[in-house]
Parts: sequence; structure tokens; C-alpha cells
Amino acid sequence: MTSMFVRGAAALVLAGLAALVPTAAHATTATTATTGTRTGAATAAVAQETQRFTGSAYENSPKKAKREAETQARHSALLSGFLNEQCVLLFAESYRLAPGYYGANAAISCTR
Repeated sequence: MTSMFVRGAAALVLAGLAALVPTAAHATTATTATTGTRTGAATAAVAQETQRFTGSAYENSPKKAKREAETQARHSALLSGFLNEQCVLLFAESYRLAPGYYGANAAISCTR
């Protein structure tokens, strides 16, 4: 009976520690982000997230279509929590659909 109590208590302690680990890792990442310094332990906890976003548009000129497609891709990134400074343009291409009517696609990559 005593061994079951000890096992239960050990399992409870381990479950509590497991619940605190993501919080501790997040606190370490937030601290290093504000101070700008990283120790060996903090470097292991920091992982970069990279996502790609695409946009498409139809406008009266190829330049406007490309600009609008990039704007849509950046808007999607902003909705996902990325800043404009964290994103780079991968490509922007336009194509003619009809006289005076163009389509465009653009992609950006964002890292934080």
C-alpha cells in the first residue's frame, strides 16, 4: 500500500514538472529576446519559426497586380503575427489575361 502511495506521489510530481517545462522554456526565450544575449541553455531552447505566404491579384497593369499580390501575402503574414520586418519577398510574377488586364502571384517568407 505504501509503495502505491509513493508511486502516485512520484507520478503527480512528474506531471506537475512536465506542465511547467513549456512555461520555463517560454520565459527563457522571452528573457533572451529582450536582453539580446543568449547563454548555452537559452540557445538550445530558442527555435526559429519560418512560414511562407502567398497572394494573388488582378489589376490593370502588371506593376499594380504584383504590388497588390505582395500586399495580400504580407496581410496574411500580419494576421499570423509576423511583422513586415520579419518577411522577405521570394518572388512576384505577373501574366497577361487580356488586353489591359493582368494577374499576378507573389510569395514571401517570414521568420521569427
